[in-house]
Amino acid sequence: MARDLATAERDPGLRIAMLILELLRHAARSNGPDGSGQVSEALTRASDSEFKWAVEAGLGPLLLRTVRDQSTLIPVSRYEVLLSSDLTARLLHALRIDAATEVIDACASFGAPVTLLKGISISEQYYPEGHLRTMSDVDLLLPVEAIPVVEAELLRRGYGRGPEHPGEDSHHGAPLLDRERQVWIELHKGLFPRSSGLLSGEAFGAASIAARSEESRCCGRAVYRLSDEFQAAYLAATWVLDLTLCKFHPSFATALFDAVLLQRKARPTVNWDQVLDWLDNEMALASLHLMLSYLTRHGICKPAPPDRLARAQSLVGGVALPIMHAVLDRYLLGARAWTLPIPPPVPGRYNLRRQFLKRALRRSY
Repeated sequence: MARDLATAERDPGLRIAMLILELLRHAARSNGPDGSGQVSEALTRASDSEFKWAVEAGLGPLLLRTVRDQSTLIPVSRYEVLLSSDLTARLLHALRIDAATEVIDACASFGAPVTLLKGISISEQYYPEGHLRTMSDVDLLLPVEAIPVVEAELLRRGYGRGPEHPGEDSHHGAPLLDRERQVWIELHKGLFPRSSGLLSGEAFGAASIAARSEESRCCGRAVYRLSDEFQAAYLAATWVLDLTLCKFHPSFATALFDAVLLQRKARPTVNWDQVLDWLDNEMALASLHLMLSYLTRHGICKPAPPDRLARAQSLVGGVALPIMHAVLDRYLLGARAWTLPIPPPVPGRYNLRRQFLKRALRRSY
């Protein structure tokens, strides 16, 4: 750790990377040395802008939980920010759970099953406390035919329709605002836009979702959640999609914690060989390869079958992978703005075959 921090001191842009990486390592530990001392040391050394980046990433509550026993070692102003972010996260999480249960009840009144997606599911599945996983809205997957009926019911109850008007290609309707709680709801009919290359093959189709969803409960209500294996693949694919569309934003670091805590909670039940047997989408395989290899490179998680992942796709090769890792270090975790005149490298971006197929798929709709 001392050598790592010394390296970080020579490149100030890496200090936040050290902070987030130490927090990831701490989150990955199910036993053994606590490691909170390394996190508090990295937190103390980070610059103000780097600390702000971590808080904007939604990591304030997780940082507070990690360093609470060492509060006297943390600058008072920073500790107060962590306390404030934790209290805010608790309130917002409670409001989102309340909103989600109201929508679930509305769906139940029409006999429409609900599958929890993204933060509203992951926060309760894998995190020690739900509020530690921040989210911007509530994402729920419904049968296509149920969406107009449920949406009409929510509008009747006083929900407002957002300014966004998704096109035919979209995988969800216009966001709905619970005005009382100020919570946005997205009713999904699929996992990705129709033109997305992630829908080639059967991996993320309706039949695969149904086969790999599990009965669960949310505040006493019957719901479905994605299985651990499916969740891992979906998580990696949405993470890379976000990076592709929006470059680097602090909140995109959250997906790495989702992956780490998924593996920690589900260990040793995640069957990576089984994932590779049914995951027939090259972009999803490449996304999973990038995420898991990045975490493995930093010694955070046990590796998945790296050889099989590497062989199963052609979008992330031996030359591209270390470049992508370095970019993630410097820009996603290193709190730097991407100012180059070209888009950042992500799986498939500079692959000619992938670019041709993507444009061909878009023209088919």
